[in-house]
Amino acid sequence: MPPKRADPTTHLAINIAILSYLLHTSTHTLLQHTPPPSSSSSPAISPTTIRKLNLPLQMVDSFLTIFHATPSPSPASPSLSFQLLLLRFTALFTLRHLLCASTPSPTALATLRRKNAARAAAFLAWSDPVAGCDVGAYERVVGVSEEEATPQLSLLDALPLFVEVVARARDVYGEKMAPRWRAVMGRFMLAAVGEGYLVCGAEGAGLLREAFAWGPEDGEEEGEGMWGKGWEEERAEGVRMLLPPEGVELREWLREVKGMSGGVEGVEADVRALLAELLACEEVPLLTRVERGERGRWGVGGEE
Repeated sequence: MPPKRADPTTHLAINIAILSYLLHTSTHTLLQHTPPPSSSSSPAISPTTIRKLNLPLQMVDSFLTIFHATPSPSPASPSLSFQLLLLRFTALFTLRHLLCASTPSPTALATLRRKNAARAAAFLAWSDPVAGCDVGAYERVVGVSEEEATPQLSLLDALPLFVEVVARARDVYGEKMAPRWRAVMGRFMLAAVGEGYLVCGAEGAGLLREAFAWGPEDGEEEGEGMWGKGWEEERAEGVRMLLPPEGVELREWLREVKGMSGGVEGVEADVRALLAELLACEEVPLLTRVERGERGRWGVGGEE
């Protein structure tokens, strides 16, 4: 008698339950156990901790191979696709100071930067917040890093993926999306510029333009799309904030802006908090509830 197999729908439901559990667990682990390394008060992350952080990511990678190899009667839900995107960004962002499994290879990083620059150029062709500004101080700057160690992945590298995370979250969760995301986005752009010129040794005004490129797409009117009414002025205000007053050296001014805006440390804390809120928008996976010993909805020891 041939062995019985689960029908495709049941098999898919089981695989989705496992994948959802792994995605949720991995994202939660990264947010809870990776203190911002840029903060001087943060303890160093030991190799043992890095291995523990890598383990759930490796489990996700392994299971995704199985998941994609299994025929599915329907595509993955927008919610599941977003969970995967959220984990991808969370891993890159929280581990960006470390050389670890999630660190892009030099080739992959070069490809990412070319892609990011091309996307930024498309936005700038439609709306350039730097146009008409005196960016001579940036054009004259000589690339020198003030830090001994630079991040494996800069804030500028991570910015387009953060924009994508926010856009997808708004599509999937709507009103559940934290309304303060736009303020976090603005501080992200400010910090990306400060880090680029003070830490990564950027030269020229290209980085300033690329950091503030993101806004309404070609054909969108003010107030349409994800950015909403007022973003154009907020973005322009951010650029103006970064222009040093006459007689003030650029790096000196960027350090002052960092003090006013919270700099990299402040935006890392803001982004982590926003990511935790996005993770909480999704219902806790069934297997996570089982793991916690919760009763009820999944029918073990409960009424439902």
